Amino acid sequence: MITASTQCASALAPRLSHLSAVAAVAAVAAVVLLSGCSGAPVSPSSSAPGSTTATSAASGPATTAAASTDASAQPTVESAVNELVAGFPSTLIPLMKGAQVQASSLQRSTPLSVASLTATITAKPADVLAYYTKVYTGQKFTALPGDAVDGTPSKTFVRGAGQENVVVSVVQTGSTSTVTVGANVLPASLK
Repeated sequence: MITASTQCASALAPRLSHLSAVAAVAAVAAVVLLSGCSGAPVSPSSSAPGSTTATSAASGPATTAAASTDASAQPTVESAVNELVAGFPSTLIPLMKGAQVQASSLQRSTPLSVASLTATITAKPADVLAYYTKVYTGQKFTALPGDAVDGTPSKTFVRGAGQENVVVSVVQTGSTSTVTVGANVLPASLK
């Protein structure tokens, strides 16, 4: 999971000029990656609407919902470009002051729900990790050792004997940091 998030974040760096489209793809990719960790089934039919979001992302804000063909088998994933998706858990994943939302997604499901945020900011990666470390330790998460994965600034936080986790990853290009935060948490934690 951590390596996959890092690889996705690393893939964003060379395409920063097309950030809106890339952010949409990153949000959908984060949902797919994180839903794999939650045990929720992933089918090709649920990824097709995400492709549409990436294509239309360059034209401005967009919100999509990927509905399952069998609602009992797979939850709905909602995503938004350049804004927070409706009902986004801003207490769980707060936006750092001065950051601009590039994409967000939310999947309400059991036993775990998934939320992700991609944003850009002019802060240094160490400052971003310090901010989110304070946020998540304040929410009773425990920071796991290490501040990088394969050279990419990244931090993982766990809670509830590891049942809930949050991964923060930062890729810096020039003076801009692209931050991706993904949370795999109990539905009650989506606040």
